[in-house]
Amino acid sequence: MSEIESNESVSTEAPELNRPRRDVLKGIGAAVTAASFSPLSFATSAATAEALAAASPLPSGALDPRKYPRFYQWTVIDQAGSREFPGARPGEPEIWCYTNEMSYSEGAAVDLRVHTNCKTFSVRIERESHVPEVVFKREGIEGIQQRTPADAAIKGCGWKPVLSVKTAGWKPGVYIVHVIAHDDKGKVAAGEHFFVVQSRNPGSHSSRCVILVTATYTAYNDWGGANHYRSVKDGISVDVLEPKLALQRPWGRGFAVRPPEAPDVLEPTTPPPFWKPDYPDVIWALANNYSRHYVEGYSTYAARFIRWAEKNGYTLEFATQHDLHFKPELFRSYKSMIVLGHDEYWSARMRDTVDNFVDSGGHVARFAGNFVWQIRLEDNGDTQVCYKDAKDDPITKSDSTQATVMWMDPMLKRPAAQTFGLKATGYSRYGAVNPRGSGGFTVYRPWHWVFAKTDLYYGDNFGNAPINIFGFEVDGVAYTFNNGLPYPTDADSPPEDLQILAMAPSAVGEPDRWNGTVLLNTPLKGPARNDREEEKPDIGSMIGMTPKEPGAESVGPIGAGMIAYFERGKGSVFNAGSPTWVRGLELGDYYTEQITKNVLDRYA
Repeated sequence: MSEIESNESVSTEAPELNRPRRDVLKGIGAAVTAASFSPLSFATSAATAEALAAASPLPSGALDPRKYPRFYQWTVIDQAGSREFPGARPGEPEIWCYTNEMSYSEGAAVDLRVHTNCKTFSVRIERESHVPEVVFKREGIEGIQQRTPADAAIKGCGWKPVLSVKTAGWKPGVYIVHVIAHDDKGKVAAGEHFFVVQSRNPGSHSSRCVILVTATYTAYNDWGGANHYRSVKDGISVDVLEPKLALQRPWGRGFAVRPPEAPDVLEPTTPPPFWKPDYPDVIWALANNYSRHYVEGYSTYAARFIRWAEKNGYTLEFATQHDLHFKPELFRSYKSMIVLGHDEYWSARMRDTVDNFVDSGGHVARFAGNFVWQIRLEDNGDTQVCYKDAKDDPITKSDSTQATVMWMDPMLKRPAAQTFGLKATGYSRYGAVNPRGSGGFTVYRPWHWVFAKTDLYYGDNFGNAPINIFGFEVDGVAYTFNNGLPYPTDADSPPEDLQILAMAPSAVGEPDRWNGTVLLNTPLKGPARNDREEEKPDIGSMIGMTPKEPGAESVGPIGAGMIAYFERGKGSVFNAGSPTWVRGLELGDYYTEQITKNVLDRYA
């Protein structure tokens, strides 16, 4: 059942928006290089501020070296103080939308909270699939400009509902909300949001439940000017994380829907000798007024998996990480969980639900990577907390096991590898981190049921560039080789009987071979990514190992990402260990598709 309240058709294509050319950002990058700023460390001074002003339109006097003595060079090319926020682009039409919940039971009413500076707007809601199904549309809705706190990224927007939509008869799925408005001059503004609809009888449509990694989406969501990585301070975007983030706000542009031309986090081409690193996703986002973190949202990984799965005949039900936290009983109705993409952030209760699910006979298929941070949820789930430093977190002294630090930190007394078999090991094919890695996996146990019907042999590679199923931020464990086969060591406290099925190299940081003249996103050495004069914590001892050989310090901690499998209690876990696995599905890589089908079919 659906509600269509307009006889006029609503275009399913994203409206063409005013977009500055990418050349603008290239020019800024050139100016930065000419100024010879080091991406590793530089102190702001009067001379630096003058050079920055020449490189990009930063507000005069905004750089105070006493408050922000060190920050990364990305600040230079970021639009000065830019953020998605009402009135941030004077003279331009604007519209945003969010819902007060991330998931709803079928039949519930969804209140849309919309802000726009246009007189009217339209709404279209469609169910995500390989053939999107429009379930609701309405035009001519009266626009409203909502009062928005300056610290909305931290405290929430507090917008009033503008429209209530009933979900009676809607199938389980992820639903995309499109809001579109035109100003008096004909300029277009568009916004997107998403929410989950669940069956009132969970498990009645499918025994498989896809988990949207909403805690990671929230960590990267910079709508309003702050996320767990950077924030707008004194009118300029700096690499100073915000430890508390509101869930009651829109997603950054590109999180829910991304245009086809938006680059992935990994480049399909392999760089030639003596190239210079580039980060096309960041440059494209800044040049086109998208969130610079759009690649970390729902649209990059989960949406593409859902389209592939439903096109291939898989019926799915859906939940969020926040359901894992607040509604663990929901998952008693399912035989398998499917975790997708970049799932960097988890609360202890989210892990508890997954662990109990497996011990009770459930199966987890994780086509994801970069399991790193513990978070807390406060204010009835409306605030996500992650300080990333035990010294900053006020709970550390009273209960260090709840501190928002890396799961691999001994103070948590909960080894990271215990839940999914693997933990974060670093990067691959990203910037200057093994930039010419294969982009795929090397097979070591082809006899395992995971590789059935693939025709893969020992030592074969699959999913290689330009497909790139392995890359960006990946997961593995400490390992050793015996008679040509990899085995986990005890260093990371992995589950008993963990089997390493395939592997590929990874490393923690980017060595600087350009003497500070090239932007590096994860420099191997340098100051902490915050506003204090101190060095980064030694995560190398937690994530990887630096070989004790002359010159090895120029590479830093190294390791491997992995595909792994283990059984525990009555259940089991398959872990692909890479967020970009979905590329193999979308691009039709036979091996990736067959392995995925093997796992989904066995876990049904």
